[in-house]
Amino acid sequence: YSFCTLLEMDRPNSADNSTLNAKQRIEQRRAKLDAALAAKKAGTEEGGVVKDGEPQLGEGEGQIRESRRNIEDLKMKASEEVTRFRVTTDVHEADRRIQEDAKLKERLQNITDEAASSNRRDSSVLMKWNSLFQKTVPQDLLEAINKQKESCSKIIESKDRLIGDLKEELKNKDEEYVRALKEQATAIDDLIGCMHERTKDMIERYAEELEAIESAFMNERKELLKSQQSEIDALTERRRTIEDQNMKKRQEKVEDWQLRLHEIHETYGEYYNKLKCQLQTEIQGLEQQLEEMRALYQLNAEKLNYNLQVLSERVKENDKAIATHKRKLARLQDVLSGLITKYAETDKKFRHENNILTESYRRITEQYKDLQLKFQYFEKADTEKYRQVWAMNEEDAMKLVNQCLMADKVVFEQQLGVEWKPPDLNFWREEDAAHVGDGSDDEVPEQPDDKELSEAALKMFELLKTECGFLVEDRIKRTLEMLEEEDEAKMDAVKLESIWKALGVKSKADIMKLLLHFTKQGETEDTQELISQQDCIKALTAYVEQQNRNACLASSKKHQQASFEERAKQRRRQEEQEFWVRMANVIQPSHYRIWGALEDGLEKYLSQLQNRAKLIDETDAIRQQNDELRALLNTYMQSKINEELFHPPQLTVANNPPES
Repeated sequence: YSFCTLLEMDRPNSADNSTLNAKQRIEQRRAKLDAALAAKKAGTEEGGVVKDGEPQLGEGEGQIRESRRNIEDLKMKASEEVTRFRVTTDVHEADRRIQEDAKLKERLQNITDEAASSNRRDSSVLMKWNSLFQKTVPQDLLEAINKQKESCSKIIESKDRLIGDLKEELKNKDEEYVRALKEQATAIDDLIGCMHERTKDMIERYAEELEAIESAFMNERKELLKSQQSEIDALTERRRTIEDQNMKKRQEKVEDWQLRLHEIHETYGEYYNKLKCQLQTEIQGLEQQLEEMRALYQLNAEKLNYNLQVLSERVKENDKAIATHKRKLARLQDVLSGLITKYAETDKKFRHENNILTESYRRITEQYKDLQLKFQYFEKADTEKYRQVWAMNEEDAMKLVNQCLMADKVVFEQQLGVEWKPPDLNFWREEDAAHVGDGSDDEVPEQPDDKELSEAALKMFELLKTECGFLVEDRIKRTLEMLEEEDEAKMDAVKLESIWKALGVKSKADIMKLLLHFTKQGETEDTQELISQQDCIKALTAYVEQQNRNACLASSKKHQQASFEERAKQRRRQEEQEFWVRMANVIQPSHYRIWGALEDGLEKYLSQLQNRAKLIDETDAIRQQNDELRALLNTYMQSKINEELFHPPQLTVANNPPES
């Protein structure tokens, strides 16, 4: 218990609350004892601190301070020895690492030098292999092969020398590792012995200081016992109780510290085992790398031998291939002569077949012309039948249109009281009627006339004149520069003609096609707007590409005529579709909306009338119920039983006349 108490006193910065409380109690007791001694010397009964000067320390307190100084000196010496041991170890380890780095650099340099030398020798050996194939004398070839073997042997000897050096270095490393382990074990044993010695010195010094402190306190105690025996007895009892508690706490702490020391020993033992395993693993890895290098060198030697054999076999195969190709060439010449004979026979046969096929083609052509005549006859008959069916369907459709128009007129004039304007019943446009009437679609080229151009076409011309001036020929530009500025209309006409010529525009249809590329959809569906100046070149490029495509399609006169007929048919079909669409849409959408609104209003009016009829029926039923109730009330009022009542109903009715 005394040794543990000194240990706790030697650690004033401990975070243990029980230790702090014990120190506080010790300080309080010391303060009380000092105050009691001072009071006794001053002749007071209550005690307290002497005001004239500081109280003198007791003999025990002075001995404690002296013991602490002695123990601190001893600790300092022990710490210096441990520090000196650590510094010595660090210096030794630093020197060892410096030597290892130097050896590593030297080893890497040797390996690099050996690799460079080996590469040079390998290159020299590889370069000499080609010269061996040029040797024709066996003695020279044998001598060259022997030199190659000597070169290869030198390369292998150099590699073996490097391997031997690495083995020697590995062996030295193993010995150095064993020697280092022994030195570490010796150093650890020395450190443990030093620690034991210092621990023993500390225990002896603690025992000596403890005895000195106890003797000082015993002397002080004897003096205090004489002065305050009763208080000392009480304090002694209290102290004994506290010491018992502290003894239990100290025992628990000692056990805890012993467990911690045991854990620390186990931890460092485990670390030592891990380090040993790690070093053994590294040794095994180095041995494995050494085996891999040996295998690699062996593999390279086998590859060189294999390449030599392959090259020898290739020389033999090339000789065989040359002989084979010579035989094949002779065989192919025989085949060529046979093919020439066969070609002559085949050519004669195909000429005869060509004559037969030509006669067949002439006959089939005549049959095709007859078939065309028949097709034209049947086409006329089908067209006539189609027109009859068209007329019949058109008559039926016009009847339905007249019925719809009569219904629309009734709605506007009779129901709404609004003037009704009949729509235009001519569902054919003028040009559509002309195409359908004559059934022809022959296009006659027309020269464009700027006087007949529309407003959109004039705007397009202005845009072309501004953005596409390169379309006007240089000759015409020079001619226009010679004209007067007042004759602007003539200048525009000349420019327009040059632009039309450059673009290949020959008719109004071409102008309309060009205008389609220079217009876009406006804000509404019925309006068209001219494109911006930035898109002018793009539109012109698109038109030229389309014209090129059309020109390619109409390259020949026959194809052009067929294209005209096909377009005429498509246009007729489109115009007929538009005819039926216009006939189906004879009633304007606004009239349809009016019909819908009128229908909704009539339905609402019908619902109101139905509700009104229901209310009238309900009113008649209520009126009938009122008549029945009035008759029943009159019957009750005229009954003779009313005369026997104290308050007859007639009197009540007379006193409370009904409100008018």
